[in-house]
Amino acid sequence: MTKLIGSIRIAPNPGDGSLGPHFEVLFVPFRGKLNTPTVRVKTLDDLIAFLIEIKISEDEAERWAGRARGGVVLITNFERTEELLKENGLLQ
Repeated sequence: MTKLIGSIRIAPNPGDGSLGPHFEVLFVPFRGKLNTPTVRVKTLDDLIAFLIEIKISEDEAERWAGRARGGVVLITNFERTEELLKENGLLQ
């Protein structure tokens, strides 16, 4: 089971004609070239649920989501298994 270390970048996006407002979540690895797609989450509650799915505690997930409403947030030193990142769409 390979563990990867990096940052989680959460950015609010006001949307455009085809996409409504949403949050963009991206895993940014500290080293190596990996295919890391952006996950789009529609609501604040969905963002909290997504963060809990990637093993961030409920309190921390609520805190990070609250900060993300105001602008870009980086969760640094994020270490998770490759399998967990793939299951949640942060890694291909």
